Amino acid sequence: MGKLDGKVAFITGAARGQGRSHAIRLAQEGADIIAVDICRQLQSVGYPMSTSTDLEQTVKEVEGLGRRVVAREADVRDFDELQLAFDEGVGELGPVGIVVANAGIGPGGMASDQQQWDEVMGVNLTGVWNTGRVAIPSMIRNGQGGAIVLTSSTGGLTGAPIDVAGMLASA
Repeated sequence: MGKLDGKVAFITGAARGQGRSHAIRLAQEGADIIAVDICRQLQSVGYPMSTSTDLEQTVKEVEGLGRRVVAREADVRDFDELQLAFDEGVGELGPVGIVVANAGIGPGGMASDQQQWDEVMGVNLTGVWNTGRVAIPSMIRNGQGGAIVLTSSTGGLTGAPIDVAGMLASA
């Protein structure tokens, strides 16, 4: 019996890294998981982003713990796409009581300063806003309380010494 038996967690950026680790840890405690990730490359990001295969691995690991999981490819910048993923997950697993807004990017790819700014702000700021807009109303309606976790980078604590729009947006 886990601390989170009967709970459902909605996690963005769940295909790998911190997002996957959050999904696994919450599943270990008994939560079922709605896992969302973009699973495609953005031009402003200089490192390889998650893939569909990464998201499938998260599913395998959560299911390996005996928990249910609904995984969807969705962009946190797109409210309607995120809402659809959330609604499909709730339809299969039940009401959400845990929200982890984990999706985030760092710039450095082959994109203009404006595109880097737009993509970093879109994912790291608007994506968190959208995650809350999607999940919080149903949590309030359910009247069961819950937990909302917003992750960030330590880069926001130190600032970025690089005069590039994407780096400034992530600081």
